[in-house]
Amino acid sequence: MIDKPLDQIGVADLEALVTYGRSEGRSLDFKLIFPGAGEKAVKDFLADVSAFANTDGGDMVIGVREDGNGVAAEIVGISAATLDTDLLRIEDQLRNCIDPRIPQFRVQTITLASGAAVLVMRVGASTVAPHRVTYNKSSRFYGRNSRGNYEMGTGELRQAFAASDEMPRKIRDLHHRAVEATTGKDMPCRLAEVPAAVLTVAPMSVLREARDIRVTRETAVLPPRVSGGIDMVIGLDGLVVHSPIDQDSNAVRTWSVNHRRGYVDFAWAIGRTKDGQKIIWRKYFDEQVIGAARSAVARLRSFGIEGLGSRWRR
Repeated sequence: MIDKPLDQIGVADLEALVTYGRSEGRSLDFKLIFPGAGEKAVKDFLADVSAFANTDGGDMVIGVREDGNGVAAEIVGISAATLDTDLLRIEDQLRNCIDPRIPQFRVQTITLASGAAVLVMRVGASTVAPHRVTYNKSSRFYGRNSRGNYEMGTGELRQAFAASDEMPRKIRDLHHRAVEATTGKDMPCRLAEVPAAVLTVAPMSVLREARDIRVTRETAVLPPRVSGGIDMVIGLDGLVVHSPIDQDSNAVRTWSVNHRRGYVDFAWAIGRTKDGQKIIWRKYFDEQVIGAARSAVARLRSFGIEGLGSRWRR
């Protein structure tokens, strides 16, 4: 996968594929021409997309010639004359020939100086995998490794179905740990005992793919409702950014935890307690949830991490 948000990929990023000799692999595939309409071409395209979705996602870059060994050799592009029609065709194929439907498939079109176009088709790791190709009476499941696509075997399919069934629970567990952290568990402080929100923004592949991203003070996502300064603490899991600690209660009113595994937790006060009644500042809450989620998505995408989802609790 190209290590950049899809909508920010440009000509310079394509040229870098050739300059640095990027190779095809588990999450990157080069195609010289647009997928054809013949039976074999359609099957190959559906296999490519479903294999990415069944594994950890990836980019299919169309309009790139490789050297015969899978290394990018030249950015040639394709004709844009029938592009709209061609894209509608493959969208129809994805909708009708893969079961269940692929949840994350996006296309970025990059126009070269020659007028030709290069397409980057990005497939996200799927939470409802495994996906089956059902084109023309076919019924096959595909995975992907460093050598390309392969047909998944019985044992691997059993594991894939089990993992899909377990995914919701594992995501809940991930968020539950963020909720537990508000009590001070494995944290340098606890969250103030007032009405609060806890939000987890994570890629769906976080439970499958091992990551260790470099989180620094410059790249950390700040928590909502920051006022009066912030403190940063480096922990085993990443970087904690929090508001000043109240010396009497050892509590803070907001924090973010930037995990090196590639996801972000937020916790912050969204109200106060008066005369035993909890009061929530609803007007600000909605804005803060949306702002925090957008900040985390933008920052994680800067690390090339796509396929993001979120859970929150208040």
